[in-house]
Amino acid sequence: MVDSAEIAVVGAGFAGLRVARDLSAAGRSVVLLEAADRVGGRAYSRESTTDPGTIVEVGGAYFHRHHHTRLAAEVDRYRIETQPAAPFKVFRNRLAPGEHNSAFPIPAEEFVEAERILFCLVRDARRIDPQAGLENQGLEDLDISARDYLQSLDPPPVTGQLLRSWIWNMMGQRVEEASALWVLQFIASHNYSVLGVILSLDEVMSSGTGALTSAMANEVSDLRLSEAVQSIRQDADRVHVTYGAGRVLRADHIVVATPLNCMRELQLEPPFKGPRADVVAEGHGGRGLKLLIHAQGVPEGISCTGDGIFPTLYDYLPASDGGRILVAFTDRNSFDPTDSDAIEAAVHHYLPDAVVVGTDYHDWCEDPHVRAPWVSPRIGQATRAHKSLGEQHGRMHFAGSDVSLQFPGYIEGALETADRVLAEVSD
Repeated sequence: MVDSAEIAVVGAGFAGLRVARDLSAAGRSVVLLEAADRVGGRAYSRESTTDPGTIVEVGGAYFHRHHHTRLAAEVDRYRIETQPAAPFKVFRNRLAPGEHNSAFPIPAEEFVEAERILFCLVRDARRIDPQAGLENQGLEDLDISARDYLQSLDPPPVTGQLLRSWIWNMMGQRVEEASALWVLQFIASHNYSVLGVILSLDEVMSSGTGALTSAMANEVSDLRLSEAVQSIRQDADRVHVTYGAGRVLRADHIVVATPLNCMRELQLEPPFKGPRADVVAEGHGGRGLKLLIHAQGVPEGISCTGDGIFPTLYDYLPASDGGRILVAFTDRNSFDPTDSDAIEAAVHHYLPDAVVVGTDYHDWCEDPHVRAPWVSPRIGQATRAHKSLGEQHGRMHFAGSDVSLQFPGYIEGALETADRVLAEVSD
């Protein structure tokens, strides 16, 4: 079976939905192909497995209206109800021997040195132009492990542990595996502010991201779920897409909005070349694991940061039994999310009186339609291929948060790339 369209779009995450919706609205002939049986990609809200009736986010969720203006506009367009992220009121930090239980976790004797460290982070982040591509700015000296970078700054103990914990949380990689340059890129993207990165966890959609992705999908003219793409072949004036059970779609252009770690599974003709081909073949190194832990006996508004296997553990939602659902971050290489004893021990590291009811999560590393959570490059990758990952390849265009320049890994980054692709295919 062969059919045709002006534009084929592969992947129904936020980027693919935005491109397909806006092109449909402009009267273009569009087919959106999605390998999974749902839309949204790594934004995935569903009923909790430990607290039936409660909607939880097992993927990306948070945004900040000041930084994430495109997402805020989509939320407002569909009148999606939002609410503030759970406020932190109680602190159980394990950043040094003993506990330092205050909203500001750094002790007074480290204030001067902490200020110096923050200055160095912002100074180095200011070397980055978020729009230029990390491979084009002579930043190789910063594309080293976050552990080595922090050691070069010689932070005092509590400040150092705080930074290691948050880098592990943000990157989905331990500090010895994470690129310092990618950490600094986050700071650059949030107006060169360290606090801007942390405070971007500001707002959530009350009914879950699924309310927004479903609304966007309803405006796509031709959406086909459970249709995996196998190959994309270009000739002089057409693109030939093989998908599903050997079906073929012919299009004038194709927008590939798949996660980076799935891109290497596509047979491309002509193939990528050079550093771009190498990085796509390697895949990024992000292994982030987000756990939703249903617990009793924990205070509302709890926030924990420290030296545990969960570098961060904090309040998310009330549970129907009077307990709380907590969010914990770690990485899939370091932790087995099926090990209930390990989960209990990790929670008790911060909250010894907590009673763990159950744990919910989505294993993005094992999801065949994603292959990894939010993007986090291996050391040395971003200075070989960054901006080039999203550049046009003949009649192929690339979108998605993994190829975002300003907000990689964020929903805002997916929408950012959609804007670029819409301009490309409209020329």
